[in-house]
Amino acid sequence: MKKQSAAGLFFSILLKAVVILLGIVIIGFGIFFVIKVAKTDKKEKTPTTTVSDNVLTEAEAHDDLLYETATEATEEVVTEAPAPADGTSYNKNILVLNSTDVSGLAGRWCGKLNEYGYTETTASDFSTLQETTRIVAKEEGVGQDLVQYFNGASYEVGNVTEGVSVDTNAYDIVIIIGSADNDGQ
Repeated sequence: MKKQSAAGLFFSILLKAVVILLGIVIIGFGIFFVIKVAKTDKKEKTPTTTVSDNVLTEAEAHDDLLYETATEATEEVVTEAPAPADGTSYNKNILVLNSTDVSGLAGRWCGKLNEYGYTETTASDFSTLQETTRIVAKEEGVGQDLVQYFNGASYEVGNVTEGVSVDTNAYDIVIIIGSADNDGQ
């Protein structure tokens, strides 16, 4: 067996150490990549619902007597979610406005719409009380698939500029919840 010089032995050990370190770095980047992809997939599937700062929550806005009376008068109905007609409103920005005295109603409707697959919803308030729900879309046809979820809702193309304290230009569809749909829980 041939004796190795000190320099040869040093470079041999150095080469082995570099190979081991490169292997560790490659494994580390592989694990990082897998974790990053897994987190990205979860984020894409999570519905996003935001609530405007001026929306009154149940804890802030109702008195117990009014809430108990409204709860007793509301008949609980369990229904299966109807399938969207054509899905033209999926991935559209939807603003849900509460025009009733039932606090938190717009937020509950956002949750219900999220369950149906409409994931870009925001809740806020509308200043004028309305009996029936109005669906207002910027483009013809967009939002018509939402009419089926509400009791006698009307559909129109246009913009909502009055009665709301948020800028509606960022939304493709504005839904003004009327008292006929105060059971959207």
